[in-house]
This record gives sequence, structure tokens and C-alpha cells, in this order.
Amino acid sequence: MKKLSILFVLFLLGACAKPSLPSIDPSVDFVASLNTADGTIDFISTEQKVLESWQLDASYTGFTLVSDDLLLLYGFTLKKAVLIQLSTGKQLATLDVKEGTTFAYAYEENIYIANGKENTVTLFNKKGEALAEAATGNYPMSIIAHDDNLYVVNFKDEILSIFSLDLTEKTTWDIPNSSHGLFVNGNELWLGGHGAGSSPNRVIHRYDIATGELLGEIETPMMPVNMTKAANGHIFAVSHGSSTVYEISETGEVLASLKAGANPFAIETFGDNIVLAGYDDHHLYFIQSGEVANKVHVGKGPFQLVVREASK
Repeated sequence: MKKLSILFVLFLLGACAKPSLPSIDPSVDFVASLNTADGTIDFISTEQKVLESWQLDASYTGFTLVSDDLLLLYGFTLKKAVLIQLSTGKQLATLDVKEGTTFAYAYEENIYIANGKENTVTLFNKKGEALAEAATGNYPMSIIAHDDNLYVVNFKDEILSIFSLDLTEKTTWDIPNSSHGLFVNGNELWLGGHGAGSSPNRVIHRYDIATGELLGEIETPMMPVNMTKAANGHIFAVSHGSSTVYEISETGEVLASLKAGANPFAIETFGDNIVLAGYDDHHLYFIQSGEVANKVHVGKGPFQLVVREASK
């Protein structure tokens, strides 16, 4: 009877354990799409085929790679962010966050969580432990690190907050309201955005990264919200208001443009391709030499992309 009781307890524990997601081979390169309209993630190979699909169990609105084998998932309405090991599909840790997570950014051993309800950025380690927290402007939403500084764009404000990596505040810059999308280009910080009300943003702003001085603007209508750098050194920006991808030189000259996707928000570099996520048409577009070379159907509402190139 005692043996049967032990077996029964083990059965219950096994039945209640959180099931693993399909594993992802640690040696495989991929671009992954978080599809927020149906709660899925699709992993796409270098052959531009779907490697694996995950059905998620919560309303996750964002994700980021913490390492080649760790993926962080978070949601605006959720009080927990989770760290998933890709090679096993198992949840390794949870981060206690408050409702309102708008963005997560991983840099070296640090994980930074922005919260648009609390107006804070919190620093976590890979074990899920909170190490520090700092107040920001209104609705922090974009984060990038460079040279021991952390740059935080406050979407519903007119300031960019700058912290040290341990979240000691250093200074702020004046920026346009509804800014979003950061990219470091040499000694410059490029900043995109939506614009506000009846005045959609039409430009990428170029700032001196050391002083915050506005150096110029790059015409990229409408609503340039994300940027990535290609292997040839050119920067590609996606303007979701016009469903247009702009190819820009490192000196800020617009070289070409391409209409692609339906209401795209995310753009990444994957090998020799620029990958664009069409939110409304549920496709990833693979762009080469200024043309759409291929498109891959994914889940509904691809909103964010992450890239792993493990073989490099």
C-alpha cells in the first residue's frame, strides 16, 4: 500500500508539471517570429522553412534572446516573465514583474525590463533575481546599451533617459514625443518614432551619442520604428505607416526604398537577408538586393523578431 501511495504521488507530480515546448537544436541558426494575435512563436531556418512552432500558454507581447540558449518571454498584462531554455523547451526561471511590461533588453549578463505602468526599468540577472530599479520618464519602451550606458526612450514623454548599466541615472536628452526604435551607428544614436495624433513622424533623428546634440534627420515616411544593419554596412529601417523599407548609408543618405509587408513593425538581419514581419498579412519577407526574394507564412500577427546565428 505504501509503495502504491508513493507511485500515486509521483504520478500527480508528473501530471502537474509544466509541459516542455518543442526543443530547438542548439547548433541551428534561426529567425524567430512572435505572433501576438494567436500566441505562437515560429522558428525559421536558413533554408527559410519553419523549423518548429510553439503554442504559448499566456498573453506574451514580447520576447528577446538572453543568450543563444535562453529566450525571455513577457507580456503587458502579466506579472511574470519567463526564461525558456531553447535546447530543452523547459522553463528555467521566472522574473517577478508588475503588470505593464513594455520592453525587455538583454546585454551581457543583464536583463532590463521596462514597465509602462510603473514608469521604471528593472535590472534582473539570468536567475530571475531583481538587482536594481530606476525611475524613468512616462512609458519607457525602447532600450539599447552602448559603451557602459543604457539609453531608454520614453514613448509618452519628451525625454530620453540615460543610465549606467547598474541603473544609476546619468542624464536625459530632449526628444520628440512618441519616439520609438533605437540604433547605434558609430558615434551616432538614431531614433525613430510614430509621431503623435494627426502628425505622424516622417524622419529618423540622428544624435551625437556623446552629447545628445541633434545632428540631422533622415526622411523615411511614415513612422520609422525599427532599424537593422546589413552585412554590407547599410542600415535598413522599416516605416510601418507606409509599409516601406528604406536602405540608408552609414552617413545617413537614403539609397533605396521598397514596399513590402502589411503594417510591418519588426525588421532584422539574418545572414544575407533582411527579414521583415508583415503584421497584418502574417508573413515574413526575406529581402535581398532590394527585392523580396521569398516570403514565409507564420502565425497571426508577427510583431517581433529575434535572430540566433549560433554557427558564427
